[in-house]
Amino acid sequence: MTAPIRFEQGRPMLLGGLRRHHLFSQGDFGGQWRDFGVLVPLPGQLGEHAYGVICGADEAGCEYMCAVEVTALEVLPPTLGRMRITPQTYAVFLHKGHVSTLPQTWQGALAWLAHSDYDSAHKPDFERYGPEFDAQTGSGEVEVWLAVLPKQAIA
Repeated sequence: MTAPIRFEQGRPMLLGGLRRHHLFSQGDFGGQWRDFGVLVPLPGQLGEHAYGVICGADEAGCEYMCAVEVTALEVLPPTLGRMRITPQTYAVFLHKGHVSTLPQTWQGALAWLAHSDYDSAHKPDFERYGPEFDAQTGSGEVEVWLAVLPKQAIA
């Protein structure tokens, strides 16, 4: 079972990017990232991190947004997705290696959550890609951020 490398209090962020629905059986996340790569930098882009945000998921698939932080949502072209991230506590997990094995890191993080003292906060969870990630090779370090709340004590 994967364990978090740290817990972090996330700050509010405005994200803009390319949003698509994927079936887990045939999702082309890599194609979405390639398409997003030609759109950046976005108007008002901040920082050096990129984000892969799970906007909603069920057994069959999920909505996923390749995004960057921006100064304001109003400056984005109308074809791009927008998201407000509210302050939240996150369990942060480290993925090392190729992005093709990222689903195993997600599965390990979710297995940890199921047996931990935390519940899902039902807020967007995301991947954070920083300078240690090589977008050309798809390899390096990626952080998986799970929004969590302490489990309620049973009275």
